[in-house]
Amino acid sequence: MKKILIVDKVHPYLVEQFTSRGYLCETILKISHNEFIYLNDDYVGLVIRSKFNLDKEALASKKNLKFIIRIGSGTEHISLPFASANGIKIISTPEGNAPSVAEHCLGMLLSALKKIPTADQEVRNGEWLREKNKGAELSSQTVGIIGFGHTGKAFAKLLSIFGCKILVYDKFKSGFKETHIEEVSLDELLQRSTVISLHINYLPENHYFINKTLLQKAKQKPIFINSSRGLAVNTADLIFALDEDYIAFACLDVLEYENVNLQIPPQAEWHDTLWRLTSNKNVLLTPHTAGQTFDAELRHAEVAIKKL
Repeated sequence: MKKILIVDKVHPYLVEQFTSRGYLCETILKISHNEFIYLNDDYVGLVIRSKFNLDKEALASKKNLKFIIRIGSGTEHISLPFASANGIKIISTPEGNAPSVAEHCLGMLLSALKKIPTADQEVRNGEWLREKNKGAELSSQTVGIIGFGHTGKAFAKLLSIFGCKILVYDKFKSGFKETHIEEVSLDELLQRSTVISLHINYLPENHYFINKTLLQKAKQKPIFINSSRGLAVNTADLIFALDEDYIAFACLDVLEYENVNLQIPPQAEWHDTLWRLTSNKNVLLTPHTAGQTFDAELRHAEVAIKKL
């Protein structure tokens, strides 16, 4: 039988659909890069999230591999040139969690605008500071979305309900048909936005895309949101922008310190920049969970089967 190796958690629907199509699924969740290399070369398919890097060495060890399903978005941990040269089809499912990411960004933004995290902590400490925690309505904001792919479009769709102005910049695409957005240059987006949300893939050219030079162009002291990739943001420069009041608040679901398994170092190994980030009251942090919903797990599986 045609065998598929699954090395990350997936929705049962995916296995059911593979089985109904004549595939034999083998699941090995605890497996390293080297252990993968030494497995028997009898798989035609591989299902992975971000378990380990699928570099040239890993892919070369599986000459019978015909396709790789990357559950989620981002294929920076896969050697795409080698896969292409050897006829290995790469399937990713960025559509699967786009609604989940969009809702998470909206939740973080509303929390920041309404000052919910700090107000909650103050009340727990016996403080009842109503004037200090006066917030703002989303309808009064100008939201700049950098990157208008699946998640950027999903976020803009949610925002349109609130009546705020939505600016969009995408380096690779233009001429969008959505009537609720305004396409602008990156500089104009930085100058006009009271909220800036990052929705880009990680490519070498996007390393530290958000940096001190770019943040100093922000004119409205915006709230900054990153739910894309940690390495797209220079954390030290972001803290500088917060300290110097170039931006008012940061909502971060991803950090540049995450490893391939999307884990940050244990607290005992934190350096000064990470300590400064986590102790800043104008920063809201979540552990790369924007796209992690039960609904998204099923949708990923449905998209993967459809594309396969």
